[in-house]
Amino acid sequence: EDSHNPCSKITAASPHNTPAIASVSQCNDTCCQCALPFGMRTPQTNDAPEPYFHQNRPPFNTFKLTTESTHSVHVEEWGNPHGIPLALLHGGPGSGSSTLLRQLINPDIFRVISVDQRGSGKSTPRGGIQLNTTAHLVADMRLIKRQLGIDRWFLVGGSWGSTLALAVALDNPTGISGMLLRAIFLARSHEIAAFFKDAPPLLVNNWEQLPELNQPQAHAVAAAWFSWEAQKNSGETPSKSLAGTALLTMHDRYRIQSHYLRNGCWLRDAPLLEHAAQLNIPNIRLIHGAEDRVCAVQSAIDLAKKLPNSTLEVVPQAGHDPTHPRMLEAMAKAFEAVAREMA
Repeated sequence: EDSHNPCSKITAASPHNTPAIASVSQCNDTCCQCALPFGMRTPQTNDAPEPYFHQNRPPFNTFKLTTESTHSVHVEEWGNPHGIPLALLHGGPGSGSSTLLRQLINPDIFRVISVDQRGSGKSTPRGGIQLNTTAHLVADMRLIKRQLGIDRWFLVGGSWGSTLALAVALDNPTGISGMLLRAIFLARSHEIAAFFKDAPPLLVNNWEQLPELNQPQAHAVAAAWFSWEAQKNSGETPSKSLAGTALLTMHDRYRIQSHYLRNGCWLRDAPLLEHAAQLNIPNIRLIHGAEDRVCAVQSAIDLAKKLPNSTLEVVPQAGHDPTHPRMLEAMAKAFEAVAREMA
């Protein structure tokens, strides 16, 4: 491999010999990195279905991080209390944590720190956008790391989670032992514009104003956003519309997404791609679906060319959905490789 040729780091996952995945169903967790009703699809039982999922154990530590504001940040620790520290960053922004990605991580090897970012998941106030910026989230992660007595941790994130992981790494590169990032999103203006291109007029004309709309209007825009995201994700319009608790959950999520995206995620003055070359962090893996219509694969290619010590795996046939069989396989194998290298 030519370490001076960034394109030599880009590989494609084999489209053949993919093992059958475990049976999956929908759960009522908040969706973390895709647009599925009620949340990510997870194994039907707490047993460990082969070949991908580990047993879904209860957390060994749960606490609320007190911030300088009214925000209370929900934090859970899973796996081995003496294992390799691993911070799991959910997508959105605003989606909250989910069990699916956590169950791909070996609980005997890793100490998984799962954080519901401000306004998301079990953090309060739900959907709160005051004092909720990328800088606030980075500061929260810094405080959590210090409070838990962690010197260095491994970062994992998908979609917006990959964005936040890069921001956290830039904040303290020496405190990062490596990264595994899926569905790269760099918060560039053209990436945001591309997502809303050809969306229904209701969404195009109102997504930026969602937090200021009255409840009926905001719910209508949230439902349109959900439908559009699902269509971008799968190519199909959802057969059922949002209602009840699901609608309230997605409204809170899109309220935060609107707040972040209309402000360029506060990264316009410090573009992630321009600063990525500064990150001399070992063991960086990038994984991206070749058919991703939510976060274009070009963003992952651009990052791989800039980011030292990184490799990019482009997964054939997979899109943005982290539950796609080929994406599950790629992520599971990546976690196994990280465990071998760091154990």
